Amino acid sequence: MKTLDSVLLIEDDVITAFLIKTLMEKFDFCKNIQIYDNGEEALNQISNLQNLPEVIFLDLNMPVMNGWEFLNHLQKQQTLLNIPIYILTSSIDPLDKERAKKFPNVKGYLVKPLSLRDLEKINSSL
Repeated sequence: MKTLDSVLLIEDDVITAFLIKTLMEKFDFCKNIQIYDNGEEALNQISNLQNLPEVIFLDLNMPVMNGWEFLNHLQKQQTLLNIPIYILTSSIDPLDKERAKKFPNVKGYLVKPLSLRDLEKINSSL
């Protein structure tokens, strides 16, 4: 598995974020993991990053700005449209899966918990 330079994780649950970060570090998935608790915080900070993330992992159900709102705002920012996004959620609702397919940069829909197998599939698709 090749090591990515930068990943953005948008996740409001501190324990889940910690577990995902630990998994990514343990298997050298990426060198730099930026974590934000909601979509608004991520959008405000992403433009300040020196290097754009190679992948964004996005939770759907968050306070302030949820994942759907984040995706809608992202569609208006041309420079961010090429970043692959993986929905990482506890939602197994088929309507959520179908809705996610409407966003061209959403490359996958993963149900928590994130696994090594998920990371390997993502890595091989990049």
